[in-house]
Amino acid sequence: MCKKLQLRPGDRVVEAGCGWGGLALHMAKAYGAKVRSYNISHEQIVYACESAKALGLTGQVEYIEDDYREIDGEYDVFVSVGMLEHVGRDHFSQLGAVADRCLTPAGRGLIHSIGRNRPEKMNSWVEKRIFPGAYPPTLREMMDIFEPAEFSVLDVENLRLHYAKTLEHWLARFDQHAPTVERMYDAVFLRAWRLYLAGSIAAFTTSSLQLFQVLFTRGTNNELAWSRAHLYS
Repeated sequence: MCKKLQLRPGDRVVEAGCGWGGLALHMAKAYGAKVRSYNISHEQIVYACESAKALGLTGQVEYIEDDYREIDGEYDVFVSVGMLEHVGRDHFSQLGAVADRCLTPAGRGLIHSIGRNRPEKMNSWVEKRIFPGAYPPTLREMMDIFEPAEFSVLDVENLRLHYAKTLEHWLARFDQHAPTVERMYDAVFLRAWRLYLAGSIAAFTTSSLQLFQVLFTRGTNNELAWSRAHLYS
């Protein structure tokens, strides 16, 4: 993702949904970017701040416990990984408006999201037990983020098989720590989470779910790479 965004030292990055903070730390440590990350999970913000402090990156990375719609300031890069699925179909244009108001004229953006090949609601069991309110969009539906602001889509990549492999690793690690997880929660939680991970592997392997990365910029930006060579150098 950093190569796709052609991240450079000193770039100001805003992240909508930072999870446990790993991407922000990588962008700061490996690329010299200055990152501001938003998240509504208190536990994740606390963990991310502790990680930044341990790595000596508190001056480069700022974690903010707030909704993505409250993002303000001006940035060279907008990035969002694994959050669009939870924004809600009716709020895609709001996310696009946030990117529009905060990106510089030559700003770049990347949205990474689980998706589908055709519109379909979330599996009802996953909706109830794992991700209430989630909706994986199609590429056509994702365009509601970009079209109102006249963003240009520069690159689209589907990484669904990579995510299937990621889930295989998650499931293996989960099974290694199953006794600990059961003590923390209960046997019902253990069965539910194993079913979720195994079912997700099947969904990505059979193409029921996709994993899209969409790179975009302003339509007036001509500071563009002429090829994808920078991705593989």
